Amino acid sequence: MASFDSRTIEEIKARLDLVELVSRYVELKPVGDRWVAPCPFHQETKPSFSVNPSQGFFYCFGCQASGDIIDFYKDINGMDFPEAVEQLAREAGVELREGGGKSSQRNREVRSVCLDLHSLASMYFREQLGSAPGREARAYLKERRLAPEILDRFQIGWAPAGWQNLQNHLRKQGYSADQGTQAGLLSQSNSGRTYDRFRERIIFPITNLSGQAIAFGGRVIDPDQDPKYLNSSETPIYRKSEHLYGLYQARRAMSHAKSGLLTEGYMDVLSLHQFGFINSCGVLGTALTPEQVHRLAGLVRRVDLVFDGDGPGRKATLRSAEMILCEGVQCRVVPLPEGEDVDSLLQARGREALQQVIDSAQDGLAFCLEMVRAYHSPKEVMTWATGFVRKLKHLSLRAFYIPKIANGLGLSEIELRRALGAGEQSGSGPGAQRLLMCGPAQRDRELLSFAIRYPEFIPKLRDRAMTAALCTSRGRELWEKLCRFEGDELLRRLDKGEKSFLVGCRVRSRSTAEERDREWQELLDFLDSSVTRKQQGNLKMALGRAQREGDLEEVKRILSLYQDMIMH
Repeated sequence: MASFDSRTIEEIKARLDLVELVSRYVELKPVGDRWVAPCPFHQETKPSFSVNPSQGFFYCFGCQASGDIIDFYKDINGMDFPEAVEQLAREAGVELREGGGKSSQRNREVRSVCLDLHSLASMYFREQLGSAPGREARAYLKERRLAPEILDRFQIGWAPAGWQNLQNHLRKQGYSADQGTQAGLLSQSNSGRTYDRFRERIIFPITNLSGQAIAFGGRVIDPDQDPKYLNSSETPIYRKSEHLYGLYQARRAMSHAKSGLLTEGYMDVLSLHQFGFINSCGVLGTALTPEQVHRLAGLVRRVDLVFDGDGPGRKATLRSAEMILCEGVQCRVVPLPEGEDVDSLLQARGREALQQVIDSAQDGLAFCLEMVRAYHSPKEVMTWATGFVRKLKHLSLRAFYIPKIANGLGLSEIELRRALGAGEQSGSGPGAQRLLMCGPAQRDRELLSFAIRYPEFIPKLRDRAMTAALCTSRGRELWEKLCRFEGDELLRRLDKGEKSFLVGCRVRSRSTAEERDREWQELLDFLDSSVTRKQQGNLKMALGRAQREGDLEEVKRILSLYQDMIMH
């Protein structure tokens, strides 16, 4: 991952307006010094999503999505961090300055060369499709009824016959065979000979969300040639588990409609776009992955799964639906007629036929429960149910799904909750007595929440032995950072979990002075009692040691100290 100079990040934040950028994706309404809306990262109608422009943060009280303007842009578009920084830097007119040592510089150079090579290769393949060697490929695409505008939009190309056509083309542009091999465009035999990876294939460029070609898929037109499909291997710029075919072309329609169609196969995606389903993308020859679902979750609230209805297809759909639902995204399953795929249905019967199928889509959870009831033993049913609930990305989703799963699978909700270890007690409002009764992690969160919301009290908390009162190593680590750093420097020091907690605390409305003082007094009472309890524990240990050693004078002294502590 690229490492950017801290001044670059600060300059981007300074030049861009968080409220304006968020407003491109969700309708914000002002409430005091904040702006609120239904969260764009999970399915809801209540305005639990809050933007605090003065502090430069957003936070969702429902799913705990949080961060700054770069985090928002990254998550809403399903990008990784470098992609988000690069695009926002262009929008803000900020020159990128990357940090890191020689290793980072080398990695950046390799990525840059790989991107340049893929750009050249994409143009080369496109040119070949329009030239004499591409005549047979053009005839095939015409037979498949793909419109010229679709071929242009997706930059479809042709890799001609021959073992070194692309290699020679890249060499003329000043690139070596080793560079072509590292980029995944060339392959190397056991004898060390390099040759074109793609030959005699329709070429489908795979792009990142900036529209840059990062990989290719190739399909033969000769039915006797194997393999039918050939995809790029993983390279410094491409991991197939992270990308979806056509997502770049579909992203705006998806963001606008807040829904997307997910299918398998390059041709299905092209046909969907040609027939007006422009919020469509496809998996890249493998099962759907959590990384791909995360990308989709940043763009849509609902994913419609369009997969084969045979046995293997239904099992793959079950896994995909589980992943999507656990991410907090609504899901539907589109039942294709037997023997049909998306492309064949559209070409034979038109848009209306597919729309009818989509309109009859089954709810994703209902599909999962139906599959589990049909193919799982009673023991496996409970295992599936607890596994599903534990994989939910946001704890807040448990209350929604547990009753539905229990009812749908004929389980006792009480037994399901017991199997999950649910039913933890929680208090209401910070206070000395409640803090004493909290579990260690919850108690640390209460103490640190006050310190984050009222940083002016950090010196006083430090003097009151706050470190000793924290029970968990995570809590002590965050407290140390709060004491040592502030502002953007603090944010850079926090991991993802710490940042989410900090932002969540900061966007909570500050209490009145009276409420703040009362909370402060309760914390003081707890800290004082915490110190007292620790001292009492030390005295008890010393008393036991003195009694074992038969030191009566020491026993009397310790008892006197203990009595004095109790009286005061």
